[in-house]
Amino acid sequence: MFKGSKIRLTAIRKEDLPTYRQWTSEESFGRFYTSSPIREESEKNANQLIDDHSDRSYRFAIRPLTTEDFLGVCAIEEIEWPHRVGWTSIALGPDFQGKGFGKDAMLLVVNYAFNELNLHRLSLTVFSYNQGAITLYESLGFRHEGTYREFLQRDGKRHDMHLYGLLATDVKPLN
Repeated sequence: MFKGSKIRLTAIRKEDLPTYRQWTSEESFGRFYTSSPIREESEKNANQLIDDHSDRSYRFAIRPLTTEDFLGVCAIEEIEWPHRVGWTSIALGPDFQGKGFGKDAMLLVVNYAFNELNLHRLSLTVFSYNQGAITLYESLGFRHEGTYREFLQRDGKRHDMHLYGLLATDVKPLN
Protein backbone atom coordinates (compact mmCIF):
# COMPACT_ATOMS: atom_id res chain seq x y z
CA MET A 1 0.00 0.00 0.00
CA PHE A 2 2.86 2.39 0.71
CA LYS A 3 5.28 1.43 -2.08
CA GLY A 4 5.24 2.83 -5.57
CA SER A 5 7.55 2.30 -8.50
CA LYS A 6 10.13 4.87 -7.28
CA ILE A 7 9.26 5.76 -3.69
CA ARG A 8 7.62 4.60 -0.51
CA LEU A 9 5.69 6.49 2.13
CA THR A 10 6.69 6.24 5.79
CA ALA A 11 6.10 8.11 9.00
CA ILE A 12 7.81 11.47 9.28
CA ARG A 13 10.69 11.06 11.70
CA LYS A 14 12.35 13.45 14.12
CA GLU A 15 15.57 13.27 12.10
CA ASP A 16 13.69 14.52 9.00
CA LEU A 17 12.72 17.79 10.64
CA PRO A 18 16.02 19.71 10.30
CA THR A 19 15.96 19.09 6.54
CA TYR A 20 12.30 20.08 6.33
CA ARG A 21 13.02 23.26 8.29
CA GLN A 22 15.91 24.13 5.96
CA TRP A 23 13.71 23.59 2.89
CA THR A 24 11.04 25.98 4.20
CA SER A 25 13.60 28.80 4.08
CA GLU A 26 14.45 28.10 0.42
CA GLU A 27 12.54 29.91 -2.31
CA SER A 28 12.50 26.84 -4.58
CA PHE A 29 10.49 24.98 -1.91
CA GLY A 30 8.44 27.63 -0.15
CA ARG A 31 7.15 29.42 -3.24
CA PHE A 32 5.32 26.26 -4.30
CA TYR A 33 4.36 24.92 -0.86
CA THR A 34 2.77 27.82 0.98
CA SER A 35 1.34 31.30 0.53
CA SER A 36 3.13 32.41 3.70
CA PRO A 37 6.31 34.47 3.42
CA ILE A 38 9.47 32.40 3.01
CA ARG A 39 11.09 31.70 6.35
CA GLU A 40 12.54 28.77 8.20
CA GLU A 41 9.82 26.86 9.99
CA SER A 42 10.13 27.00 13.76
CA GLU A 43 11.10 23.82 15.56
CA LYS A 44 7.75 23.85 17.37
CA ASN A 45 5.76 24.07 14.11
CA ALA A 46 7.90 21.43 12.41
CA ASN A 47 7.34 19.07 15.35
CA GLN A 48 3.60 19.25 14.66
CA LEU A 49 4.26 17.20 11.51
CA ILE A 50 4.99 14.22 13.75
CA ASP A 51 3.04 15.13 16.88
CA ASP A 52 -0.44 15.47 15.34
CA HIS A 53 -2.08 12.07 15.69
CA SER A 54 -5.66 13.16 15.13
CA ASP A 55 -7.98 11.14 12.94
CA ARG A 56 -8.25 14.18 10.64
CA SER A 57 -4.61 14.18 9.43
CA TYR A 58 -2.42 11.55 7.79
CA ARG A 59 1.07 12.80 6.99
CA PHE A 60 3.85 10.87 5.31
CA ALA A 61 7.52 11.21 4.48
CA ILE A 62 8.48 10.41 0.91
CA ARG A 63 11.55 8.16 0.66
CA PRO A 64 13.28 6.20 -2.12
CA LEU A 65 12.54 2.49 -2.22
CA THR A 66 16.00 1.44 -1.04
CA THR A 67 17.27 4.15 1.34
CA GLU A 68 16.07 6.22 4.27
CA ASP A 69 16.72 9.52 2.45
CA PHE A 70 14.03 12.14 3.07
CA LEU A 71 12.68 13.45 -0.25
CA GLY A 72 9.59 15.36 0.90
CA VAL A 73 6.20 15.22 2.57
CA CYS A 74 2.65 14.49 1.50
CA ALA A 75 -0.58 14.45 3.44
CA ILE A 76 -4.30 14.00 3.62
CA GLU A 77 -5.59 16.56 6.11
CA GLU A 78 -8.63 18.41 7.39
CA ILE A 79 -10.77 15.33 6.85
CA GLU A 80 -14.47 15.89 7.43
CA TRP A 81 -15.58 12.34 8.21
CA PRO A 82 -19.36 12.90 8.03
CA HIS A 83 -18.89 14.04 4.42
CA ARG A 84 -15.89 11.77 3.58
CA VAL A 85 -13.85 14.67 2.17
CA GLY A 86 -10.29 15.82 2.78
CA TRP A 87 -7.47 17.97 1.47
CA THR A 88 -4.22 16.67 0.05
CA SER A 89 -0.82 18.26 -0.36
CA ILE A 90 2.68 17.34 -1.43
CA ALA A 91 6.06 19.05 -1.25
CA LEU A 92 9.36 17.69 -2.49
CA GLY A 93 12.76 19.00 -1.54
CA PRO A 94 14.29 21.25 -4.22
CA ASP A 95 16.75 18.55 -5.39
CA PHE A 96 13.98 15.97 -5.86
CA GLN A 97 11.49 17.89 -7.99
CA GLY A 98 10.82 16.91 -11.61
CA LYS A 99 12.02 13.31 -11.26
CA GLY A 100 8.71 11.45 -11.04
CA PHE A 101 8.74 11.13 -7.24
CA GLY A 102 5.72 13.43 -6.89
CA LYS A 103 3.55 11.46 -9.27
CA ASP A 104 4.43 8.20 -7.56
CA ALA A 105 3.68 9.70 -4.13
CA MET A 106 0.38 11.23 -5.26
CA LEU A 107 -0.75 7.90 -6.76
CA LEU A 108 -0.15 6.29 -3.36
CA VAL A 109 -1.93 9.08 -1.49
CA VAL A 110 -4.95 8.93 -3.79
CA ASN A 111 -5.10 5.16 -3.44
CA TYR A 112 -4.83 5.43 0.36
CA ALA A 113 -7.51 8.14 0.54
CA PHE A 114 -10.08 6.28 -1.51
CA ASN A 115 -9.31 2.63 -0.76
CA GLU A 116 -8.12 2.69 2.85
CA LEU A 117 -9.74 5.78 4.37
CA ASN A 118 -12.83 5.35 2.19
CA LEU A 119 -12.99 9.06 1.36
CA HIS A 120 -15.23 10.25 -1.44
CA ARG A 121 -13.38 13.47 -2.37
CA LEU A 122 -9.90 14.96 -2.24
CA SER A 123 -9.33 18.68 -2.74
CA LEU A 124 -6.15 20.67 -3.23
CA THR A 125 -5.02 24.14 -4.11
CA VAL A 126 -2.15 25.12 -6.39
CA PHE A 127 -0.69 28.47 -7.39
CA SER A 128 -1.16 29.45 -11.04
CA TYR A 129 2.60 29.73 -11.63
CA ASN A 130 3.23 26.11 -10.54
CA GLN A 131 2.63 24.61 -13.97
CA GLY A 132 4.51 21.40 -13.16
CA ALA A 133 2.15 20.63 -10.29
CA ILE A 134 -0.92 21.56 -12.33
CA THR A 135 0.16 19.15 -15.08
CA LEU A 136 0.72 16.42 -12.49
CA TYR A 137 -2.65 16.89 -10.79
CA GLU A 138 -4.53 16.95 -14.08
CA SER A 139 -2.71 13.79 -15.25
CA LEU A 140 -4.04 12.06 -12.11
CA GLY A 141 -7.62 13.10 -12.87
CA PHE A 142 -7.96 16.14 -10.60
CA ARG A 143 -10.37 18.64 -12.14
CA HIS A 144 -10.08 22.40 -12.00
CA GLU A 145 -13.09 23.54 -9.98
CA GLY A 146 -12.43 27.20 -9.39
CA THR A 147 -9.96 30.01 -9.05
CA TYR A 148 -9.22 32.35 -6.20
CA ARG A 149 -8.33 35.33 -8.36
CA GLU A 150 -5.24 37.34 -7.45
CA PHE A 151 -4.95 35.35 -4.22
CA LEU A 152 -1.32 36.09 -3.44
CA GLN A 153 1.34 38.62 -4.22
CA ARG A 154 4.86 37.49 -5.01
CA ASP A 155 7.65 39.69 -6.29
CA GLY A 156 5.29 42.57 -7.01
CA LYS A 157 2.84 40.50 -9.06
CA ARG A 158 -0.58 39.08 -8.22
CA HIS A 159 -1.15 35.35 -8.79
CA ASP A 160 -4.25 33.18 -8.80
CA MET A 161 -4.70 30.08 -6.69
CA HIS A 162 -6.64 27.24 -8.28
CA LEU A 163 -8.92 24.76 -6.55
CA TYR A 164 -8.83 21.17 -7.83
CA GLY A 165 -10.93 18.19 -6.82
CA LEU A 166 -10.91 14.45 -7.37
CA LEU A 167 -13.77 12.08 -6.60
CA ALA A 168 -13.41 8.39 -5.80
CA THR A 169 -15.57 7.67 -8.84
CA ASP A 170 -13.06 9.53 -11.05
CA VAL A 171 -10.19 7.06 -10.51
CA LYS A 172 -9.45 3.40 -10.97
CA PRO A 173 -8.19 1.70 -7.79
CA LEU A 174 -4.56 0.59 -7.57
CA ASN A 175 -4.13 -3.08 -6.84
